[in-house]
Amino acid sequence: MKKLDIGCGANKPADFMGADIIAYEGVDYVFDVDAGEIWPIEDNAFDYVKLHHIVEHIHDIIHFFNELHRICKNDAIVHLETPHYSSHNSWQDPTHINHFSFFFTDAITEGYLSQRIPKFELVERKLSFGSFLHSWQARLYAALFGMNKYERYYAWRHPARNIKLDLRVVK
Repeated sequence: MKKLDIGCGANKPADFMGADIIAYEGVDYVFDVDAGEIWPIEDNAFDYVKLHHIVEHIHDIIHFFNELHRICKNDAIVHLETPHYSSHNSWQDPTHINHFSFFFTDAITEGYLSQRIPKFELVERKLSFGSFLHSWQARLYAALFGMNKYERYYAWRHPARNIKLDLRVVK
């Protein structure tokens, strides 16, 4: 299985290829994923792509997901983690330009962006919270009322931490 960690920094996992904007030791692909250009990676190259706190920095989400689809094989899994919009982590970094809802990939997989982005299927989606002592109310509201109502009525008072999801590439 060929794996890629986009935005790996200096901490690329041993069994991954790495891509980053900075030429850290061990990075295999050095380029800016947000430059609006074709990435210097061959088509259909990867079975698994890890995106850990990357998409919140991307200006052109459509181009980003098109390139991601291009470099992945059919049935590849894209594991994505990004701060939830209610998390202080979403707002404390001035380079974050996107603040995402739990449902942000719905526009890509089945909504209006699905006409402009090649096919991805949602495999799994989770919302993480902080330590239990500080997040039990948020967890309770999300479990009792569902994610739509949690985000609409409770997220700002009882914030989440990160959105974690897996998408499957369909070609």
